[in-house]
Amino acid sequence: MTGPPDLIALGECMAELSGVDGERRLGFGGDTLNTALLTARMLGAGRVAYMTRLGDDPYSTAMLEAWHAEGIDCRMTEVEPAATVGLYAIETGADGERSFTYWRSAAPARGLMTEGAWQARIEALGQARAIYLSGITLAILPEAGRHRLIDVLGRARAAGALVAVDPNHRPRLWRATEAAQWIHQAYAVATLVLSSPEEEASLFGDGDPFERLAKIGVPSVVLKAGAAGAESLADGARVHSPAAVTEAIDTTGAGDAFNAGVLAHLLSETEGGLAAATRAGCALGALAVRHWGAIPPQPAMSGWSAASP
Repeated sequence: MTGPPDLIALGECMAELSGVDGERRLGFGGDTLNTALLTARMLGAGRVAYMTRLGDDPYSTAMLEAWHAEGIDCRMTEVEPAATVGLYAIETGADGERSFTYWRSAAPARGLMTEGAWQARIEALGQARAIYLSGITLAILPEAGRHRLIDVLGRARAAGALVAVDPNHRPRLWRATEAAQWIHQAYAVATLVLSSPEEEASLFGDGDPFERLAKIGVPSVVLKAGAAGAESLADGARVHSPAAVTEAIDTTGAGDAFNAGVLAHLLSETEGGLAAATRAGCALGALAVRHWGAIPPQPAMSGWSAASP
């Protein structure tokens, strides 16, 4: 893996406890990591990099080993000595909806743009073909880190990069007013927004999200609506894509899987543009909700590619 990756995803990955009826399994997850891993499965080894900071605890080591095994380029993953990764637990209701409990206040990823080799990371982002981040990526950073990241995203877009942003607002991480301010800034330098009508309304109020995002210069938008499917807008054309869900047992990571389907399709330059990529996102999201945890097991994705479904 000597050449540059097609996609750099950046954010935080944590240890994950999930399961039902008192039985718990330990895995790992994080919104941008979930998307990066599934995109890597579809595009192939070395084409997706994950930019983050881990500790040197056993869970961090296990994560890094698993990412290597999945074909993720980990050259931009930094290990901080004597640090530990964050942890979250998932509680899932009878309808498949979930709630979270977090332990992440001292996670190394918070220093992504202010500690360690942050200047090298900024240089890599400035040269990227495609970048993917979320509102959680912004939320965990200090203000100086947010400013640096927004600045480099703007320069990457100007250089022709695909800059994809999912707001993924988590009220436990920051206030809605603060989130709206920074997510708006990220949108202003994005070429693709992956959101939902509910999130747009909660952050920015009523009104047509497509119109509002077009006014600030976002050329491509996908709005996810769960069982109602998704709607995309590119080149002035709105296209609805139906959902492919049959039965959901755990919705954890469904939106992350959707994003992976979209990004893999776009980066593979498969025919059909954003509308076809949105259909691929719906299909992969439907697969994700039929399995426990944030990442479907590899056998469940046997035969999947960037051109699926």
